[in-house]
This record gives sequence, structure tokens and C-alpha cells, in this order.
Amino acid sequence: MGAQRCDEDEEHKCPFCSSTGHCPHILLLVDTTFRNAEGGVLMSAFNERWSKLCQEGGDDFDEREPFESLLGEVDSIADVANDYDYEGGPGMSSTYSAYYVDSETKAQDALGRFIEARR
Repeated sequence: MGAQRCDEDEEHKCPFCSSTGHCPHILLLVDTTFRNAEGGVLMSAFNERWSKLCQEGGDDFDEREPFESLLGEVDSIADVANDYDYEGGPGMSSTYSAYYVDSETKAQDALGRFIEARR
């Protein structure tokens, strides 16, 4: 099914509690430019899986498709997703994707499913 996409104009507020910081609804906040998770309940598990894929891929590893596939897994368990650009100055701009679920319980369940999927 996949997550409902938010309008970019909604910036990066939680669609459930309107928080602009970390909240219990955030499943994953990922810098898609540098391919690194920076927040959310899935952050550690996502970064571990991504690191393992990169190590297994070797020197000629094409990161784009496997990274998109990993994000697709997150998207499939999220309720809402939002993509936005962050302008941090010359050479410091990134695109972010934020994935949300409607409850903390659902976030914990999603973590279990995400960890289980790698086995």
C-alpha cells in the first residue's frame, strides 16, 4: 500500500501532532542525499542494514537501487511520508524523507517487522 505523501508546503511537521522535532510518531528521518538515517525509531536498524548492504556490495557497489528498495520497505509500513529539501549553505544542502505512523505502539511494531525482514 505505502505511505500517504504530504505536500512539500507542509514542511517537516508531524502530520499527527504537528511537532517540528522528534516525536513518537516518527518512524524514520533519512537524508537521502547522503544516504544516512538521522532520526526515528528505525534509525539504528536502518543504518545497520544499509551499512551491511554497502559492505557486501564491495567497491563497485551501485547504491541507488538498494537504497531505494530499503526506503520502499519503510514506506510500506509508514502511514504518512514527506520529502523536503534542507538548504544549509553551499555544499550543505540535502533532501530528506520523513516517515510517520499514527501511534507509538505502531512505531514499535514497525521496528519489530523491519528487524525481522532482514533475517
